[in-house]
Amino acid sequence: MFTNISWGNYCTAIGVLLLGWYTFLGFRFYYKELKQIVSGERDLNFPNMRSIKKKQSCIESHSDSSPLFSESFGVSKVIDELTSILLNAIIESKERNLSKEEFQMYLKLILNDYPDAKDSIFRSTINTLMVSECEKHPQLILTYAEVDGLWDETI
Repeated sequence: MFTNISWGNYCTAIGVLLLGWYTFLGFRFYYKELKQIVSGERDLNFPNMRSIKKKQSCIESHSDSSPLFSESFGVSKVIDELTSILLNAIIESKERNLSKEEFQMYLKLILNDYPDAKDSIFRSTINTLMVSECEKHPQLILTYAEVDGLWDETI
């Protein structure tokens, strides 16, 4: 009987009709709420999202109380601070024309102030960063072994 209508056309027509029907119902019964949402006076509230937010807050509060989790963030901040100090120290040493021995003593003093970084997993990354930055300045070139030795010579 309806052999001229394909399933694709049928599904498209039903989809358009459903979209039109629910748009009509939305404007007919929820006009004020939709207007508030569009103007930004009100947020969308989904009932299932409340339970997800509660679960996330429980996870966050649990992770904040976990010493390992908070310790990793503390070490990360220390590492970021240390890398910026080391980069500034390399630039400063180049500008002041420090000898290699003076430069190494300067780095030892800096590394001595960050004992947490000595045993962190970021030590090799910091070493690699220092070696690559020192290669830019011929008078300050350090090998990876020399940089790694600076950690061991700290108190």
